[in-house]
Amino acid sequence: MIVGRIISPSIFLLVSDRSGKMSALGRTRRSTSSYFPSPVSSSSAIAALRTTEKGAEIKPSGKRKLNDKKSSSSAKKKKKAAKIKAERTKSFEPKWWGNVINDGSEYPPVHTLILGTHPSIASLSKNEMYGHPLNAFWYLAGDAIGFRRSAAVSSTTGKPYVYYHEHLRYNNDHILEYSQQLKRVVAKGFAMWDIVAECEREGSLDQDIQEEVANPIREFCEGTLNNIKESSSVKRIVIANGTTGAKFFVKHFTEWFVDGKLCAASDDMSQRAFKTVMNKQRRAIGETASNENSDVIEVVCLPGVSPAAAKFTYLEKRAAWEAGCFGPGLKDFETWQSSTKQPKQQATSCKTPEKQQIKTPKREPSPALKTPASSPKEPAFRILSSSIAKLAQENEWIDLNVPPHELRPSATLTNGQCFNWMVVDTDESSDAINSPRQSAWGTHDAKEWIGPLCDRVLSIKETPTTTMFRVLHGPTEGTKEYLQQYFRLETPLLPLYEEWSKADARMKKIAAAIPGVRILRQTPLECMFSFICSSNNNIPRITKMLSSFRETYGSFMMEIPIQSSAGDEDSISIFSFPTLDSLGNASEEDLRAMGLGYRAKYIVGTRDLLQTSGGEEFLLNLRSNDDCQAVQDELTKFSGIGRKVADCVALFSLDADDAIPVDIHVQHIASRDYDPTVLGQAKSLTPTIYKRVGDLFRSRFPRRAGWAHSLLFVAELPSFRSVLPLDMVKEMDEWKKHEQEQKAKQKKKKNG
Repeated sequence: MIVGRIISPSIFLLVSDRSGKMSALGRTRRSTSSYFPSPVSSSSAIAALRTTEKGAEIKPSGKRKLNDKKSSSSAKKKKKAAKIKAERTKSFEPKWWGNVINDGSEYPPVHTLILGTHPSIASLSKNEMYGHPLNAFWYLAGDAIGFRRSAAVSSTTGKPYVYYHEHLRYNNDHILEYSQQLKRVVAKGFAMWDIVAECEREGSLDQDIQEEVANPIREFCEGTLNNIKESSSVKRIVIANGTTGAKFFVKHFTEWFVDGKLCAASDDMSQRAFKTVMNKQRRAIGETASNENSDVIEVVCLPGVSPAAAKFTYLEKRAAWEAGCFGPGLKDFETWQSSTKQPKQQATSCKTPEKQQIKTPKREPSPALKTPASSPKEPAFRILSSSIAKLAQENEWIDLNVPPHELRPSATLTNGQCFNWMVVDTDESSDAINSPRQSAWGTHDAKEWIGPLCDRVLSIKETPTTTMFRVLHGPTEGTKEYLQQYFRLETPLLPLYEEWSKADARMKKIAAAIPGVRILRQTPLECMFSFICSSNNNIPRITKMLSSFRETYGSFMMEIPIQSSAGDEDSISIFSFPTLDSLGNASEEDLRAMGLGYRAKYIVGTRDLLQTSGGEEFLLNLRSNDDCQAVQDELTKFSGIGRKVADCVALFSLDADDAIPVDIHVQHIASRDYDPTVLGQAKSLTPTIYKRVGDLFRSRFPRRAGWAHSLLFVAELPSFRSVLPLDMVKEMDEWKKHEQEQKAKQKKKKNG
């Protein structure tokens, strides 16, 4: 079974590998004023927080270690019983010198706006921004501006927080309380606020935010909010909660980017976080905005300050924050100070050169895009059914009313014909994340999957008696009918299994062991471009290509919560597959930059020919052609589509049920089980041999030979070996050994 990875293999590539990635999590906040009503404080939540603080010691990693030594199951029960009820909370009002300092002195216009996501329970209970004692923000600000936060020692244990204590620049003589810290920061021209104005949430994790409403951040930066003109000079917006905070910002302020008024900072982390929305900006205005234009605000994504963001050390966070936030901000303050001949304020330790390079540890763009440097059998993340259950709770599971012998998603979604499904794990399989997987193609014992289909994101669940689905995003009406078409349930499978079993003794054994293998009816456009990317490729690269393809040219659909191999919680973004129109401006250069390599010109060439041939309607019309050879001939006219890719597209999206995609593995099945002479003396797969291999299957299985061939192929996948009869497995192993010996002899003979 594969955990937390996109099932995106190229068909007939028997490779065991996978890919994935993680990012950082966030925090929480609140407010008061005529514009910002008082927050709804959760007395039960605060009480629960205090109870937790009494019975737990918070470690530097952000995890809690129970002081008592009860069993883990007992701890889980206690945690479940103490679950915090979701309440609607509101953020703080924006903090800037105009509403924090009232001494009549002159202060600089706001140059930097620092944005959290939404206040945590700890912040709400203390009425302090970044109030959790392990939140890094005030330690970072103090090191840059010249003070020390007082909470570097745990009030519970009386011991220093080692994570910070050994690295802070200032000693106890420089300790300031919260109100003094806030004044010191805003006096330098920094402002602080939150992305989310109000929301419902259980606990303090950003991923649990629901029904959120954004703060009027654009109005603040344009000087129209409450007529605060001093904020209209903002040069940079700093996202304080890493990529998770960036996703909320993009979700609510995409139009601001598209208008050309925002641009991503030049560092790697910001470029990755805002890649998709900057591509939308380029398509909308013909170019990407630059902060060299005084009207454009730079948006900087920095490592999260939340205790949950434990992937970065304090020193790594400090370097990134001083380069991307405090360094340039203090430089702006010094420029203002010099121009107005203001008396110099207290010196700071943060150096502010003309141009600093933000150095953040290399982080991959999304879990779906990472190729682990360690063992390829180590999954980078997993999706838990308990987390998925929290999404779209108003939508219930719906039964497709299809028995196991007619459909098993475990053998249909994981056999290489589609590229868009991810396995969902049960919470009980906690050790699965570190256990070796059998195959990168999927597994017969997975029971739930999640993935995008056209304008929907769906969860598919296999039960012992049927298959069910739930809509997580998109319209619910008509989904059952859509899935019936997608799984081609109008075609009874049991009669085909019986017919194939009578025609072939080996097939009879396989059919008994692996029920419910069906051919899908996919969207032709998605199938065509996906298999162009799969040509001469391996699983991690295919996954990376298609993930980048969706993210760049598709539409954002939703966030899916995930868990890293270290147990950290995060999320990944789900995008729809691009339309022909959205690919209209894609250039070969852009596609190569995404990692498509030589396939980039094939994508562009196929797009152009398809546009002149009638678009996707041309492909849909091929479904009415019963001649699979004629369909293959039409498809091979497109750039980058050979016989095998054409037959994959025909079989998996165009109802060409007799199409047989042939590669080396299918050749092995044909020569091992049906005709040892099928290859003759040829050393390559010529058009004649390609047709001869296909005809072997078509002559043995006259009805829907492509379906029969796919069932035989599934039996070759390592993940299904355990369900096959032992004599069949032994036969397969002996033949493989014989093939290897023959190759060794030929090589030895060739080398003389």
